[in-house]
Amino acid sequence: MAADCPTKNRTGSERSSLDASSSVEHWRRELLHLTGCSPGEVADRVGVLLKFCAACSVSPEDVIDQCRHGPERSARLNFYLRAARESGANLVVQSFLVHSGVNIFGELVCMPATVEATVREQGEQWKRSR
Repeated sequence: MAADCPTKNRTGSERSSLDASSSVEHWRRELLHLTGCSPGEVADRVGVLLKFCAACSVSPEDVIDQCRHGPERSARLNFYLRAARESGANLVVQSFLVHSGVNIFGELVCMPATVEATVREQGEQWKRSR
């Protein structure tokens, strides 16, 4: 799987380390407080995500970036979702992408563009705590 994984971010520079990015920290908080996962469950899911990213030689931030921007974003998203299914990380990667605002469901699903729109449509539990 790793040989086919994109390894460059949108600016073209390579990432040398996989770390717990701000997106991972946001996802961790959401899993704890929004979905009610236990700290152990959250640690397991973060571990699965980081292992997946390491296998693809890409950071979590770059996965989000590649799935959000550029003319190849749909192809990148499909690639990562297929790789996640094949590696057994499917639900974890989907969760990470959804919590990061990436529409994994296709063009027919309307996702709110802002946190305020999400709160308005889905309820107060989607309001980010700062």
